[in-house]
Amino acid sequence: MKEFLITSGFPRSGSTYLNQALHLLYYPNEEPNWNRHTVVAIENSNKIIVPFRNPLDCIASWHNYPSQGILESDIKFYIRFHTAILNNISKVVLMDFDFFTKDINYINDKVFKNFGITTSAYVTDDEIKQAMLANDKEINLPRNNQEELDLVKQALPSVAGFDQCVKLYNQLKLHNFSR
Repeated sequence: MKEFLITSGFPRSGSTYLNQALHLLYYPNEEPNWNRHTVVAIENSNKIIVPFRNPLDCIASWHNYPSQGILESDIKFYIRFHTAILNNISKVVLMDFDFFTKDINYINDKVFKNFGITTSAYVTDDEIKQAMLANDKEINLPRNNQEELDLVKQALPSVAGFDQCVKLYNQLKLHNFSR
């Protein structure tokens, strides 16, 4: 059986987009290998790709995406997930949302550097989004809900634990650039 590039990311960190890009770039004739959102997936892997995104945008998007839960719980989930990433950093390949959503070459470079896999395929952002639509993943695409997101973003900085989320994110940014 073919070994797939596996991802695990906090919800709304670009996991589905990244998985679709990996599918189109490296496994176009295979069924997509959809992402996981669990600490266990990170802990039980030998090497796993983990997308990460700034907590303000990520948590706000998750809170408005099916969560609609309590912001404190969303923050605790972000802290738990990203702490697990740092605790398992030696087997994690970090993918920065700010880069992989804007530059497909960033994905190619990271995959080659960490897995030794190359591709001759080229895909565009539009092709990735069209493939997501074709795979019934439209809920994972950006939505026209900026007002709702802005309300959550205004509240987040005053919620207990958010400062720890920012600290974890900054630690991941440093690890990403040092690798």
